[in-house]
Amino acid sequence: MEALPTSPIKTITRVNSTVKDLFIYLYDLSSLELDLLFILIKNKKSMTLEELAKKVDRDKSSVFRSLQKLVGLGICTKETKTLKEGGYYHAYGAIDIESFKIETEKRVKELEDSFHRLLRKFEEDMGRAISSFYQR
Repeated sequence: MEALPTSPIKTITRVNSTVKDLFIYLYDLSSLELDLLFILIKNKKSMTLEELAKKVDRDKSSVFRSLQKLVGLGICTKETKTLKEGGYYHAYGAIDIESFKIETEKRVKELEDSFHRLLRKFEEDMGRAISSFYQR
């Protein structure tokens, strides 16, 4: 019989779990992404890719990929700024704490709805799983 995978939900159901654990679970964040997010939240102003790469001591391409993910998740912002002498650069920031809390609450609600949907189909899915197990 196959071993069941370890549940990542254990991380957020522990008594001593933290908001970091929640973010890792809900947003599937790496340690670099989490570091960047907290730097941007703490800084309260936008920062360039170069500034962030230096702050986390990582190469710009890794930081760029992580920032793209955070922006795609809607928890960080990306703004194009024009230089006086021509050209442009991107500045990254975090959304405000209240908006972040609202987004996180939405994710928790979506997860809760998914669990309830699975529970409604529980007997049907168990029947199928058991019958396919015995057909081996």
